[in-house]
Amino acid sequence: MKKFEVNGKIKNGKMEKNFKKEVFSLNQNTAMEKVMNLFGSKNKVKRRHIEINEVKEVK
Repeated sequence: MKKFEVNGKIKNGKMEKNFKKEVFSLNQNTAMEKVMNLFGSKNKVKRRHIEINEVKEVK
């Protein structure tokens, strides 16, 4: 498993909040899916309100 850092924004009405999340995953696509799942389950944010700007591997 590799460690990825995912950067982006969450849009909630008129407010936007930046986030930086580190997750363990096999590749970049599953890292993005994992972040969307985390925000959806914990913060009740819809996928269309999550904007991912960058996914990079952390060594």
